[in-house]
Amino acid sequence: MNIYGKRFIIGWILTTLVMFGLSYLWHGIFLYDYAMISYPMWIYLTAASIAYMFIGFLVNRSFLLPFFDKISRHPLLRGPAVGFACGVLVYIVATVVHVTFNKDMDLKYLLLDITWQGIEQAFGGFVVGLVYMFVHETQAYHAEEND
Repeated sequence: MNIYGKRFIIGWILTTLVMFGLSYLWHGIFLYDYAMISYPMWIYLTAASIAYMFIGFLVNRSFLLPFFDKISRHPLLRGPAVGFACGVLVYIVATVVHVTFNKDMDLKYLLLDITWQGIEQAFGGFVVGLVYMFVHETQAYHAEEND
């Protein structure tokens, strides 16, 4: 069993913060979607921060998958590609369970929103790529080696 090192933890924290911040800018300031929330804002922000922790984990963990070696081994190309793929996946899941600010979803809205979600997570993937480029992992720890 692999124990995640500081690259993973730092990447997870930073990508979560960046994606949550971008989401807040897009939905809260640019589109003013938060005005449509009918329950206390602190509940939404708490739930959104937990959701973005999971999305940050997904982007960071997906960055390590060998599948994405086919796209690129360079972190600054791989990260955004991984992030965009994760963003599209997250949007598909959110659409299926009908998590949206907009009640009238037409094709134009769906395309705009899925594009934004991909771009938002691509930024998160870029952050993960930066972390994997510049944060030095002193030692890879594997639990099996110490047994």
